[in-house]
Amino acid sequence: MSVVHFYKYQAAGNDFILVDDREGQHEFSNELISALCHRRFGIGADGVIFLRSDPKADFRMVYRNADGSESFCGNGCRAIVHFAHQLGVIRQSAVFTAHDGQHEAQILDDGNIRVSLRDVQPMIPKGADDFYINTGTDHHVRFVSGLDQYPVVEEGRKIRYHADYPRGTNANFVERLADGTVAFRIYERGVEDETLSSGSGATACALVASKRYNLSSPVILKARGGYLLIEFAAGLDGSFSNVRFTGPAQLVFETRLEV
Repeated sequence: MSVVHFYKYQAAGNDFILVDDREGQHEFSNELISALCHRRFGIGADGVIFLRSDPKADFRMVYRNADGSESFCGNGCRAIVHFAHQLGVIRQSAVFTAHDGQHEAQILDDGNIRVSLRDVQPMIPKGADDFYINTGTDHHVRFVSGLDQYPVVEEGRKIRYHADYPRGTNANFVERLADGTVAFRIYERGVEDETLSSGSGATACALVASKRYNLSSPVILKARGGYLLIEFAAGLDGSFSNVRFTGPAQLVFETRLEV
């Protein structure tokens, strides 16, 4: 048993447990990850993020979902950039490695954090209102009406385990509001429930919506946890480059636990 210093963060409603693991001392089992993320018996979070050393970047981000599986996490990127800044690892900008490769990030004057994504391949139609796109991880995007009342968990679970997705997928549900804002809700793979936001999900929804509604960059995405701004350059072949998303990240509290 050892005492570990944990930091609780939230980024547009996605919440995370962060661990400074630059010395590579912490290898948590899936069971421990799930216990820490439990909202009644643990700290409570959508996932756990380890900040580790990387010889080719300012740091490495290792993200573990609430079930222990490893993946990319967009909102988690902003949380770890804020965390690295608080630790003195970086100043106002960073290059870091995540599950899908290297990313760049900047802490803006207003405190928001902008993160770059890798180029995104063209979306794949899955039906009249359904599309697949990968923005660092898998996302299914469905356009719906009446988003506030839509059965996100029920329909999201069906999509997440659909035979089209042997690895599973995140399921996003999108509606364009009267003021032009694009709203979305998401069922997240690995959390196995609806969460309040997703950076890679917001990006997926913005890119697909830009084609659906002929929207130019930037696109504002409204999640239940807050707003995100998505910037991109659209290619003639349907691909996207210079993709960046911007939003907040906040330290909520610190604690020490014996694990």
